[in-house]
Amino acid sequence: MKLRCIAILNRQDIPVYMRSFDDAPSEESTVKYQYLAHTSVDVIEERMANAKSSSDLYLGLLQTVGELAIYGYVLNTGARILLVISVPESVVRSAAIREIFQQIHAGYIALICNPFNEGGKLVSSKFDLIINELGRVHAA
Repeated sequence: MKLRCIAILNRQDIPVYMRSFDDAPSEESTVKYQYLAHTSVDVIEERMANAKSSSDLYLGLLQTVGELAIYGYVLNTGARILLVISVPESVVRSAAIREIFQQIHAGYIALICNPFNEGGKLVSSKFDLIINELGRVHAA
């Protein structure tokens, strides 16, 4: 499994955080990941409408586009976290994906609940450190 991008969308489906782990990030790759995030929103809405219980935040595999797989996770506030990974030859373990989502979720909660955070913005060196560490471990 190779992590390619982490995206966080607010409840209005506007990307509020996007981090690419491509070897040479470019404007083209940024646009590609924004496009993938927006195309995944419809799948998220459909899964949430058909969900029998809202206790499970993990949505699983949303879609595959070429060699990329997009996984989703919805927070209680309506924000969505998306992971874009390269589809490997072997099977991706759901437990590994869930663990990544839980780490991002914990960092997100710590950032949003910080009383010194200005207007709920996702600008924090601690949050970036968490995301960069996930990228270092899973993008290799």
